[in-house]
Amino acid sequence: MKVIFNPMHFWFNMGALALGLILAISSFVHYKKLGRTRTGVYWAIGCIATCLLAMNGIMKVSDVMDEHMKKEAFELLDERYEDRGDPNNESYKNLELVVNPEKIRSFTAYNFYVANFNKKYTYKGKIEITIRNKKDKKIFTHVTKPITIKPGEKKEIKNANYDTWHPGYSWKWLGDLKK
Repeated sequence: MKVIFNPMHFWFNMGALALGLILAISSFVHYKKLGRTRTGVYWAIGCIATCLLAMNGIMKVSDVMDEHMKKEAFELLDERYEDRGDPNNESYKNLELVVNPEKIRSFTAYNFYVANFNKKYTYKGKIEITIRNKKDKKIFTHVTKPITIKPGEKKEIKNANYDTWHPGYSWKWLGDLKK
């Protein structure tokens, strides 16, 4: 299993530890005033442990949901390639993109997933993604930073946030397909 340092997890754990320490000190002081120092120590340890466990549980659930969404997007990339791809030629037809809008309270995160089903050619460039409403009217256009997608590679690229959810999209490859 590959372990990757995630700065967001580090800072959430630091916040949970700080909250745990505040609660630990408060409970220890309270029980010490009552003359029950041992109980205060137990409560202090329990406060820290509970805060850390709760925060890590929330982060784990979030990570599992993200991985599930990523897996579904990659499966959709495979399905679209089977429908539209050209396995006999190296071409742009073998590049696929999926946009997965995720509604988050006051905005929508548009997650972008790409795949290169070519066998020999690498794509280097940008992607222009146009989000469209139900009437196929252009809502906004997002151009990605330069990316490289190697033959057979699937990956998630940086998302875009917008104030409302829209179901449709189109895209244009702004780069080169080379060996």
